[in-house]
Amino acid sequence: LKQGRPRPVPAPERAVPCGEARRPSSAEMADTAARAIAEEPPTSEEKAHAGELAWTGRCAGGVIADIKRRYPYYLSDWLDAFRGGNGQVSVACVLFLFFACISPALAFGSLFDEATEGQIGVVETILGTAICGVFYSLFSGQPLCIMGATGPEYAYTVVFYALCKSLDLEFLPARAWQGLWCALFTVFLAVTDCCAAMSHFTRFVEDIFALLISVIFIVGAFRSLVEAFNDLSKAAAFKTVLLCLGTYAFTRFLQSLRRSRVATKGLRDILSNFSVAISILTFSGLAAIWKDEVKIDFLTVANEFRPTWDDPETMSARPWFISPFGMNKDFPVWAIFLMAVPALGLTVLGYLDQNLTTIIVNRPASGLKKPVGYHLDLLVCGIAIYPICSFLGLPFPHNSTAPSLIHEMSLTKYETVPVPGGGTRQVVSKVVEQRWTNFTIHILIGCSLALGEVLNNVPKAVTFGIFLVMGFSSLSGNQLFERIWLWTIWDRTLYPRFRFVQKVEYARLHKYTAIQTFCFIVLYVLTAVSAVAVVFPFFMASLVFVRKSLKWVFTEEELAELDAHEDLPPEEDAPAEDLEKTVRTIDDVDKLPRGISDFSRATSL
Repeated sequence: LKQGRPRPVPAPERAVPCGEARRPSSAEMADTAARAIAEEPPTSEEKAHAGELAWTGRCAGGVIADIKRRYPYYLSDWLDAFRGGNGQVSVACVLFLFFACISPALAFGSLFDEATEGQIGVVETILGTAICGVFYSLFSGQPLCIMGATGPEYAYTVVFYALCKSLDLEFLPARAWQGLWCALFTVFLAVTDCCAAMSHFTRFVEDIFALLISVIFIVGAFRSLVEAFNDLSKAAAFKTVLLCLGTYAFTRFLQSLRRSRVATKGLRDILSNFSVAISILTFSGLAAIWKDEVKIDFLTVANEFRPTWDDPETMSARPWFISPFGMNKDFPVWAIFLMAVPALGLTVLGYLDQNLTTIIVNRPASGLKKPVGYHLDLLVCGIAIYPICSFLGLPFPHNSTAPSLIHEMSLTKYETVPVPGGGTRQVVSKVVEQRWTNFTIHILIGCSLALGEVLNNVPKAVTFGIFLVMGFSSLSGNQLFERIWLWTIWDRTLYPRFRFVQKVEYARLHKYTAIQTFCFIVLYVLTAVSAVAVVFPFFMASLVFVRKSLKWVFTEEELAELDAHEDLPPEEDAPAEDLEKTVRTIDDVDKLPRGISDFSRATSL
């Protein structure tokens, strides 16, 4: 300015089209290159504080930041479902996830009906899943997450129902106050940036929680098969097993055609994309052939749209709107404030379910490009979802981990890339990030209340097979499962060439896995035993402190490898002794035990 020249004005940034990721600046690329050269990738905490999980220090600062990040992509969230040849993938995803979501809704609805003596049933569970899913798909920051009833929520409801009976309180009005207090607490968490605390939840906790949900689906399917031998005739039980395993095996076979050379690429893609729908139609048709000869269980969807519970005072169905001040008698004032106590536990449960599932879906290995909104997701639950469920007497849905992971995987395209040292591996090349599939899935779930006659022709055994598909598919990429499977490989020279196998001593590696496995077992017991299920959310939160205490057991270098937020690639120039510990190439994967071989080849649905 002293020399009479105007101050140079920097060139404006190029406008980024809706749905397109912004190209990093030269300074950002230089910083990334410097990190790569120094071999110091940013930690999960650094990423969190630099993005969606940062403390803003302002009231509703995180919510406002989430809206500003997500708003420019809202239009593309609807159009991207059909752009670039994504239409077939999106439609196939809707058909798969519809059955993947309606089956748990029916199962949990029956459990709620039994546990609450009919005050919450199948109709309420389906309606709650549909309404809340539609709201969440419209306004959430991460529309790839699927909402639904969960095991911990069911266990918490059982405990709360027993509490209401012991205090001689009407269950539905008490639950309305519990939900309203929970909504208030959830809004408080959202506007005070409490989601930033999730930056302390590392992969140590994420893998435990993801494995828990996968095992619940797998064990639930096999438990249903065992119960068939107790409840049905031998012929019917045998037919149930055949339909379940046949649905699972046929689905996996159709999915594997994508990587084969059978027929044309277009036909292979159609068969792979619609594998679940084809399997359901095929085995439902086979079951119908011998429907009269061998009696098995079929889905039971109510043909009448009405509340499940008949009020004994009026001898008619209870009203859809629940008065929080009492239905047949006045609700005491002291109980209104008492309901804040169980609401605290429900708030913690919802906070963890929402954020842990979103963190797992957003993990770097997923290859997502669009921003998310943890604070916004929690706000949507607090101001819309929980109040709606409270006044209508519906179960409180949360982000369901396994359906959310399957939703993401079914929208993901993979490509083959070379692995250092030879061989190939599958990496994410594209994810169809949009809202349309989530919205349509829950619209169909709501319409299922009018399609009872059609859905009642689907055998329960077929849905058990879908549970197996969901459970085993969501195990792919779970590092805890991969390390547990190493215990079954006695010859260490056959260990897969994972980065943590190369960089961490075997004894230390297995010690870390044992600690994680113990935490997983405790969590599973808490979900399986209803008497102690109420402490599940609190033990889940305590895992953060378990992880932080590991710094006294393992070195920083070991934790950096074992608890890395991203899937670190194996080293290209591994020492000879390290190469002896691992499988030399992925082409040798067939020499591994079958379980590791299958999951090493895992790709998208």
